[in-house]
Amino acid sequence: MPAAYVLIHLNMSVDFAESLRDIRAVDGVMRADLVVGPDDCIAFVESEDVTQMMNTIRAIRLVDGVDKTDTRSIAEM
Repeated sequence: MPAAYVLIHLNMSVDFAESLRDIRAVDGVMRADLVVGPDDCIAFVESEDVTQMMNTIRAIRLVDGVDKTDTRSIAEM
């Protein structure tokens, strides 16, 4: 099952709590938290396949306030 961490930069002009709520509502997002550091939010996503994973990431990018994302796929050993 594909999984990834999505590092998210939010636009400073939006309400972070509202953007976080909307990110958490995206299908495939298992957890999302605001963080302190170079990124504003980190989401953990899981999906049945790579296509669904891409759809989840696209949906995150469409959330109001999301400026950019940086995805780190989990390597299965």
